Amino acid sequence: MSSVVGAASPARPFTLVLLPGLDGTGVLFDPLVEALPANITPRVVRYPVDRPLDYQELYPQVAASLPQGEPFVILGESFSGPLALMAAERRPPGLLGVILCATFVTTPAPFLPAAAHRLAGPPLFELFPAFARAKARLTGFSTTRLQHLLAKAHGQVKPAVYAHRLRAVLKVDVTDALLACPVPILYIRGSYDMVVPPRCLAAIRRARPSVQAVMLRAPHLVLQTRPHEASHSIADFAADLTPI
Repeated sequence: MSSVVGAASPARPFTLVLLPGLDGTGVLFDPLVEALPANITPRVVRYPVDRPLDYQELYPQVAASLPQGEPFVILGESFSGPLALMAAERRPPGLLGVILCATFVTTPAPFLPAAAHRLAGPPLFELFPAFARAKARLTGFSTTRLQHLLAKAHGQVKPAVYAHRLRAVLKVDVTDALLACPVPILYIRGSYDMVVPPRCLAAIRRARPSVQAVMLRAPHLVLQTRPHEASHSIADFAADLTPI
């Protein structure tokens, strides 16, 4: 049997470990999962919806979710960007790269006074699900499905859990993990992101200039509103990576 000269090689398979945003349910990854090519196997990590856990307390679950004996990429969305870097810093075998999506390595709200941390309590998050859905509508990127996914995700999580995670965000600093990351990093950002400001990406690239960046016309929920474009960016990034 003769081979076809110039035929493209099939894309190498790998697992994409998906670490979710503030809700932690993984529900909001559905659009991206559906858009991924056949060579990428998603593994959605889901955090407890009824236990207030900070980054250090969530990390063991993330570490236990990493594949064994196969190549993989870790994607940390929003709240989970620090967790993706914390995992990569440990140099797990098989790791190809890290993708940071609409996220940060230090708090995205550094100018808040210390007293504001106390306001991030459960009563604030009693209204959070309705606020999130309204914000999605107002930014002009909403769809019926996105509203349904937001309602499904936020409806599962106790307000005390949201509040605890937000307080963790206000104190986080994983700059050392960013610098120690042993693999290439891609950052995906929505050009209309009003949750995580542009200075968060700028700070990451100042600390680590080799970080690649992709800007998509999207709000903070970039993976949910531009799943196909995000999928292409992920596949292109991973195409030439080699595992550690």
